[in-house]
Amino acid sequence: MRFWRKSSATLLASVALVAGGTVGTATPASAATGGCAQGNLCLYAGTQFNVPKLTTGKTYECFQLAHYQLDGPYHIYSYVNNSPVKADLYAGTSTLDVFSYVGTIGSGKFSSNTQQNFNEADVVCTGGREAYWSQA
Repeated sequence: MRFWRKSSATLLASVALVAGGTVGTATPASAATGGCAQGNLCLYAGTQFNVPKLTTGKTYECFQLAHYQLDGPYHIYSYVNNSPVKADLYAGTSTLDVFSYVGTIGSGKFSSNTQQNFNEADVVCTGGREAYWSQA
C-alpha cells in the first residue's frame, strides 16, 4: 500500500509539472501582432495598430473601406495580415466598376505605419477576388 501512495503522489506531481509546463509555454492570443488573431486581416485607422476598423477572416471577399471608416479623413495607417491569403487594395475610378490597383498586403505581413501608402484605396479584396463594390 505504501508503494501505491508514493506512486500516486509522484504521478500527481508529474501531471502538475506537465500541466504547468504546458501553460507556461503557451502563447496567449493577445500576444499576436496588433492584437490581430490568427487567420484574420486587420486594418487600423491609426499607426501602431491603434483604432481597429476592419477585422475579417474571409478569404475571398471585397470590402468597401468607407463602410469601416477607412476613407478620408481616416485611412489605413497600420495593418496585420494573419490570414492565409493576400489582400489587394483598389481605388475606384470615374468609370463604374473599373478599379485602379493601389497595393497588396501579403499573407503574414504587417506594418505599424503605412506612411499613407494606401490613402487612395476604396476597396480591399482578399484571396485574389476581383474588385467590385461590395456591400461588405
